Amino acid sequence: MNPDILRINVLSISIAGLLILLTGIALYIFMDQISHNIRYFLPIPPLGVAAYVFVFNMYRYYDGQPPEGIWVATREIIYSTVIAAISFGVFTSLIFIIISIVKR
Repeated sequence: MNPDILRINVLSISIAGLLILLTGIALYIFMDQISHNIRYFLPIPPLGVAAYVFVFNMYRYYDGQPPEGIWVATREIIYSTVIAAISFGVFTSLIFIIISIVKR
């Protein structure tokens, strides 16, 4: 494996883990304020992993370099966010519908 890609992979994993840790600490500190809405915060760890995979794949796509220009990177991030949000909504809706049908 290309050493630059390997470095990016390790850095992506490390940074994602650090960000998940910091988010977890913040959630712990503000536990009383968010406890009634915890269901909205439970997806944070898998989203952190998804973000790491996205960043790693983006760097790999661009041969270990950041995309040319901030607008290219911004466009990539916005497109992936929209696609991920739509996928999340569809998957969540389908799971909810199927469970509702099966539970009857």
